[in-house]
Amino acid sequence: MEKRLIIAIALSIFIILAFQTLAPKPPSPPTATVVTNEAAPLQAPAGGASLSTASPSAISAQEIEYEVEAGKYIITFSNIGGAIKGIRLKEYKDSGTGEPLHVVNIQNPREYIFSMSGIGAEGLDTSAYALDKSDGAIIYSLKTKGLEITKKYILHNSKYGIALQLSIKNTAASQNDIYYKLIGGAGMSEKSAQDKRFLEVTANINGKAVGFKRPKDKRITNPGIATWAALKNKYFSVILKPLTATRSQFYSEDTGGNLVMGLDIDNAGIQPNAVVVNKFVLYVGPSHIPVLKEFGYDLEETVNYGFFGGISKIMIVVMQFFYSLVRSWGFAIILLSVFLNMLTFPLTMKSMKSMQKMQELHPQMEKLKKLHKDNPQKLNKEIMELYKTYGINPFSGCLPIILQMPIFIALYAALMRSIELRNASFLWIRDLSSPDAVSLPMTLPMIGNSINILPLFMVVAMVIQQKMSTKSMGGAVTPEQKEQQKIMLIVMPVVFGFVFYSMPSGLVLYWLVNTVLTIVEQKFMLKKTEA
Repeated sequence: MEKRLIIAIALSIFIILAFQTLAPKPPSPPTATVVTNEAAPLQAPAGGASLSTASPSAISAQEIEYEVEAGKYIITFSNIGGAIKGIRLKEYKDSGTGEPLHVVNIQNPREYIFSMSGIGAEGLDTSAYALDKSDGAIIYSLKTKGLEITKKYILHNSKYGIALQLSIKNTAASQNDIYYKLIGGAGMSEKSAQDKRFLEVTANINGKAVGFKRPKDKRITNPGIATWAALKNKYFSVILKPLTATRSQFYSEDTGGNLVMGLDIDNAGIQPNAVVVNKFVLYVGPSHIPVLKEFGYDLEETVNYGFFGGISKIMIVVMQFFYSLVRSWGFAIILLSVFLNMLTFPLTMKSMKSMQKMQELHPQMEKLKKLHKDNPQKLNKEIMELYKTYGINPFSGCLPIILQMPIFIALYAALMRSIELRNASFLWIRDLSSPDAVSLPMTLPMIGNSINILPLFMVVAMVIQQKMSTKSMGGAVTPEQKEQQKIMLIVMPVVFGFVFYSMPSGLVLYWLVNTVLTIVEQKFMLKKTEA
């Protein structure tokens, strides 16, 4: 029995480590009343960064930025390519500056959102477009040899979303075959190295979800009709929804290590003096299912919590319910732990009763071992018959731990990507989605200038739990099993403490509360047994 428990715990730790390593017709948008603030011509963006990683000769004109505040956005347009170079969200603040959060911040004009290239003409992504403001829309236009390009941006007054109406007029004397590439997302980053693993590009191609593969200095192309394409970080998404046919979706990694994604728009023949109009919708905002559902276009499909995503979504709903009662995400996680413990309590009690029965059968099992010491097959058969006679499930001791694994993994995914927990504080914890780092007055070797307190509490609680588990076995263990228990008493808490040390404090809080509840249950069972 003890060996099975060790195997179950080893598998649990392996699953945790593996998961961390491998750790996815709506109404037309209304026209916004736009409040504008035109910026002076700029040679380079603020902060001293260079304007573009492209060669200077590739930029045919001086860049002029145009800043617009509308709805939930502060958007920075550029005349270079007539595209979007920056987007800030007014409802979310930068944790460092307290200013509106810069979700999109692009330096290379070729990577500006809605920048286009191809179509048989050079420089569409680096030429200066003319700006016009009329009918509550922002219009950029460019006349080039044989073509006239018009980009009409329509912004929402009260919700997320930017609509683009892209018109291409053939001013040549002969038919022109239309084909171009459109940038749909770039300029997203993460400050911490731990959170950079959440940067990814996903898409829905030909009705099927396409996962992310690291480009590694190459461009990845997914041919087919794109329903949507998304660039995501830990909490936010830039999602491009084409309302026209596509040839493929692509993404790559630029020289700065940032991801760039876009669409290849399908060929279309355009006659002289005729106009082709392609429409697109861009969502830039939180990766939050209720918000995405409200936006429309089935974009909630872009949120993926992994293999146990269904459980993750249920737990998020339960947490939100508890939060509505206590108005604290920390207490909501505690109540979630209590709730889940109540659900699994019958199974835990059954496991404890089974272990108690095994303790009572210990003398009979010792007799069987002496009787069949030279016949292991016969011994195992007799022991299984003994279990069957007294209704004992030899695997019941492992079931509570095994059952916790899907819940743990699902909760891990939910806490890591839940925008509600971003910067949510609880007691000394500043952010429940990050480790609860407490500053130290000095820098210590291997630790640094901060220490995570919650995992240490968890280790202490696990040591107490292991001691009580050893006590509950009583005399139903052999000397070899007692030695195994002594090892587990030290090794298991240390290993779990190491694994949990850098995990989100909300997840450690859940496991700590669950461990304390298990201690209470074991104490109750021990008292009942002694009585």
